[in-house]
Amino acid sequence: MNHKEYSEVGRVGEEVWICDYRYNDIDNQPIRHITPRKVVVVSNEELPKNKRVYYSNFHFRPVNEKGKVLSQVIAPYDNTGYRAYSGTSLNIFYTREECKQHYLNQCLENLKRFEQAKISKIAYYDMKIEEINKEVTSLL
Repeated sequence: MNHKEYSEVGRVGEEVWICDYRYNDIDNQPIRHITPRKVVVVSNEELPKNKRVYYSNFHFRPVNEKGKVLSQVIAPYDNTGYRAYSGTSLNIFYTREECKQHYLNQCLENLKRFEQAKISKIAYYDMKIEEINKEVTSLL
């Protein structure tokens, strides 16, 4: 589920699983890459003074293997938001298995996009090499 759906049923203090792996442009860094992890939902009233979380009343904090809540703040939305558009929400799940499956699907989708880009780039470079070879041949 996304942030909007979770806001209707979720509550501060509960543990959930989150993940996200998306590229806006595969020639650049991913817009967000969060591997599946267990987190606690925390009210924004508990944010450090130098932190802000936009478009949400809560944020997430990771839970380590021993069950300790870490201080890292994970915002529910990525940084693509602006004014009325909040950006894209993290994916939120109640079980580890659902989260891992969704993350796997995102990875497979990214692989498809990279394979397609690779084919397109190779075709483009082959075309340019052919053009240059024709120029060289015409000069000899």
